[in-house]
Amino acid sequence: MDFATFLIQLLNSVQYGLLLFMLAAGLTLIFGIMGVVNLAHGSFYMLGAYLAYSLSGHFGSLTLAILGGAALAVVFGLALEWLLFRHFYHRDHLDQVLLTFGLIYIFEELRSILWGDDVHGVPIPAMLDWSIPLTDTLSYPVYRLFISGVCIALALALYLLISKTRLGMKIRAGAFNRDMAESLGVNIKLIHAIVFALGVGLAAVAGMVA
Repeated sequence: MDFATFLIQLLNSVQYGLLLFMLAAGLTLIFGIMGVVNLAHGSFYMLGAYLAYSLSGHFGSLTLAILGGAALAVVFGLALEWLLFRHFYHRDHLDQVLLTFGLIYIFEELRSILWGDDVHGVPIPAMLDWSIPLTDTLSYPVYRLFISGVCIALALALYLLISKTRLGMKIRAGAFNRDMAESLGVNIKLIHAIVFALGVGLAAVAGMVA
């Protein structure tokens, strides 16, 4: 294997690893802060992909589709937490597994109804639709580098949010001891809603840029 081929495989591995980090970060937030076992988390990744497909066709811009899709995913997460998940915080993990397993089937059926079962694609923006030549026959798409950059930027933003902001301090307090945090005036219900919406948003953005 020559160096160019090795570099392509390395960059692909980093990109896929960063996408998995986005998914895992949202899942970890939801389980670590709220204690909810969410088997349907992958469905939010799927939701992001189809939002990107629909909104890019409507706006004619992938950038606007990602921004609009992220906002819609957060709103969807808030609604889902308010309607379903908040009623399962103090339930057994088996109840949470049954709820989220059922949601997988519901989301899959809704996807089939709304978007059909055909393969869809989203056009790459013209400014990112080119490749960096590595050899005479090998090149690497700039869009893949863009995906890695977006994931790194979001990871940095998530780190700063959790470790450097007042909201992050409340999230950490709720994760460590939710009863004590609530007795000190922290609105745990609001924190749970924000954390769940953030987890859904991270998964959806990963699906939109993938």
